[in-house]
Amino acid sequence: MNADGKMTYIDLTNLKAISRDDSARMHKYLVQFEHLIPERTHQLEKALTDQNRLRIRQILHKMSPQLQFFGIQNIMVTVQRLEFEYETMSLLELEQLVNEIIVKLQGALFEVSEYIRLHFK
Repeated sequence: MNADGKMTYIDLTNLKAISRDDSARMHKYLVQFEHLIPERTHQLEKALTDQNRLRIRQILHKMSPQLQFFGIQNIMVTVQRLEFEYETMSLLELEQLVNEIIVKLQGALFEVSEYIRLHFK
């Protein structure tokens, strides 16, 4: 969140629409995100350490629906690029893009955790 309290990594518009502003449903989905993302970022870090391009692609492909569902901003172009070019891009570029995604996921996780703390506790 920025200094004004606005989210910079996620946009909850889609989540609010799908949950029909039902607070309990929103909380459920946000908690699921809060549990899912640390595991996925750890998997990405391990795949990157192992230089396992295919595993990186598989993790990102599996995560794509959640990333869109939670409206993680400015991430889908990078994810799609990695999904399609994972075999041909240089290792350096692959590392940079995966690290960029990890940073955005960590920022989104922080925002979700703060949103839960402020709105549901």
